[in-house]
Amino acid sequence: MKKLLKISCASLMMLAILSGCEDILEETPRGSLTPETFASADGLRNGLIAAYARFRPYYGYEAGAMMAVFSDEYMEGQQISDTPLAIYTTLNPSNGRITFAHNNAYPAINTCNGIIQIGPDATGLTTEELDQLIAEAKFLRGAWYFLLARQYGGATIDLGSGPYAFNTNPTNVLTRATEEEVMDGVIADLRAAATNLPDQRPDLTQRGRVWKASALHLLSKAYLFRGYRSYAGANDYDSALYFANDLITNRGTYGVELESNYADIWDESNEWPSEVMWTIEWNLQQQFNPGIQSPGGFEDNINNFLFREFYVQDVPGMVRDVENGRPWIRFSPTPWMIDVAFEDKVNDQRYNGSFQTVWYANDEASIPSWSQAEADAGYVDASQVGQPKFAVGDTAMWHAPLSFQNSFASDADRRAWVNSKGYVVYFPTANSPTALDELPRNQQNKHFPSLSKFNRVARPEGYEEDPNIASTRPFYVHRFAETYLVAAEAAIQLGRNSEAVDYINVIRNRAGALPISVADLTGAHGDEIDFILDERTRELAGEHFRWLDLKRTGRLLERVHYQGSSAAAQYNLQFNGGAPAAGYTPPAPQEFHLLRPIPQSEIDATVGGYPQNPGYN
Repeated sequence: MKKLLKISCASLMMLAILSGCEDILEETPRGSLTPETFASADGLRNGLIAAYARFRPYYGYEAGAMMAVFSDEYMEGQQISDTPLAIYTTLNPSNGRITFAHNNAYPAINTCNGIIQIGPDATGLTTEELDQLIAEAKFLRGAWYFLLARQYGGATIDLGSGPYAFNTNPTNVLTRATEEEVMDGVIADLRAAATNLPDQRPDLTQRGRVWKASALHLLSKAYLFRGYRSYAGANDYDSALYFANDLITNRGTYGVELESNYADIWDESNEWPSEVMWTIEWNLQQQFNPGIQSPGGFEDNINNFLFREFYVQDVPGMVRDVENGRPWIRFSPTPWMIDVAFEDKVNDQRYNGSFQTVWYANDEASIPSWSQAEADAGYVDASQVGQPKFAVGDTAMWHAPLSFQNSFASDADRRAWVNSKGYVVYFPTANSPTALDELPRNQQNKHFPSLSKFNRVARPEGYEEDPNIASTRPFYVHRFAETYLVAAEAAIQLGRNSEAVDYINVIRNRAGALPISVADLTGAHGDEIDFILDERTRELAGEHFRWLDLKRTGRLLERVHYQGSSAAAQYNLQFNGGAPAAGYTPPAPQEFHLLRPIPQSEIDATVGGYPQNPGYN
């Protein structure tokens, strides 16, 4: 922890996280944070920018994604193997990726402490401006402590100068508050933020800043989380529903609304959708976004790399390009998510609105030609021999749904159909005769429907044809659609299933999915909470929520462990024993894995000992 506190006081370079906020971004960079920093309007603004910027590594880099994405939705892609956060059995306090939340949380928290503690005496601000800056700092502090509580449990609230006090002197004598104490602080901060943040949605030039809608949403999630815990308050579920419903009922006042079309949320030309309530920002300026030249740094947004399949291997007619992006093949969707959670691919727009399933040829030189043997087999007319099987712009690869695979009367019919097409077709559970390796699903952790929510085609000037640069688009942390799901989950916990169905049907209706009834909440998928989890997958797949959702509801072990009792785990088990591919280790979390280990480097830097979570000693 000593290192973390030094970082928090070491530098406050200007980071362009508030897109277009010239009035803030043109302030003079500060070399360090001192009490004097927060005595002026410029210092408070600069400090707030630094606090916002600390979320970039967590939401943009792969380590933060791994702490949230590996679950019943995603397993390891082909370019990584036996990652501790995916398989659990090798997870220990020395794993570097578990440090990301800690390394960024405490510097940001200390900065927020300074704004909140010293800011009220700052000069050069109106009362309204000052109240907003302090409310934003409380929101950010609450958001960081909420992440720490859910990932690690207890956390440090005294950084050396007293609880929630700004600290200027690095210390290696630290204590750890309980999770309950941390959550009390989270809820206090978020309630204060919800009271004092402006009602009005920020305009595009202020995108990246939070307002009342952001706070109400996160506050409802905090109450929902606490409602499941052993230290829950008697009215936590009521409070979760109350604040979620406040946002839903008064959405016009707070400037939020569901987009009418699900796919529009992810349209690059629409990067301030009406339902997005908090973004993490990057921009096109190279000095603030080093990933433009050298992607892969800790502050880059590489979500546009992580979920892509290996379309440049085994797929004739394809080379890496801007349209399809750089494939890092880190996260491969589970069979359960693609086949079961997204079973309805006809009515429900969310599958096609979330995944890329077709790749169009972009390389004429590697397009194959029809052979005499294929003509002799009756796949094409003899006149086509020697002609290209397809042209640039035609389909080169398609990931077919299970329903289409099952439409063939026999495997021979399916193979004949594929051979007549000439391009690669991957079926969910069958070999693909035009794939070079004829990969069945249990080896297809490099070929899969690819999450398209984070795709980035637009490039900064000078890099228009470079497929390798990190994304400059914002990351959406909170969406209004999730508010309906929070309300529904809280209603279920209160025994108000009919009310929950009403909330769920609002987002299903937007997606074109068939409406549900109370009876649909239970069935082959499991109980009401299982339905909520399934619906969250359909709406929020890949959006860095899933591990936290499963931990909150107590369903992580049964849905993620390869021998788990849930419908999801049992479905995945039939493919390669629950592992993502042959030779891989399947996930096997135990009870103690519901908390991440405290980084060993922080324990070693603390005099007198710092408590480690059970199971990691």
